[in-house]
Amino acid sequence: MMPSLSRSGSVLITSTGSLRSERRIAARAVEDVLGLRTEEQELEEDPAAKSINPARRQADAYKTVQSLSRHGSWNGLQLHITGLDIYFDGYNYCFGLAFRDTAIVSVYRLRTTDVAKYIERLRKEVVHEVGHLLGLRHCVDSRCVMFFSNTVEDTDLKGVEPCKACRSRLLS
Repeated sequence: MMPSLSRSGSVLITSTGSLRSERRIAARAVEDVLGLRTEEQELEEDPAAKSINPARRQADAYKTVQSLSRHGSWNGLQLHITGLDIYFDGYNYCFGLAFRDTAIVSVYRLRTTDVAKYIERLRKEVVHEVGHLLGLRHCVDSRCVMFFSNTVEDTDLKGVEPCKACRSRLLS
């Protein structure tokens, strides 16, 4: 059974101090789009740094979310924002990954000189990963935030909101 928005509690959003602005943008996106409460926590070290694969020079997103999920004392959903390039098996890179109650979003490939576009990309990826934490799967509607982004251009084309079908799944 998928958790409904009303039963999801709040989302803990973490990052290092260098990504404080991104953490605040992520918190606002979760609150504005999904209506969930958020709490923010600044970390001294990026937990993704502990899962860097030296051959790839990327952090393993799956290992990072597993570690965060096992070692956290938080009872709700958790989202970590990292500046490191991340991947998971079978993919050259990913923008984010959600597993059980924990997700990670990397800003590494979302960055651009267009600040408004960067913020919009971050908002979309944050809402997408928290959508997975709430039980949503990838959507076939290319305008839906839950549409799978294979490239950053795919992210640019989709919206920040869940489509009507995905929204109804969240509210059921």
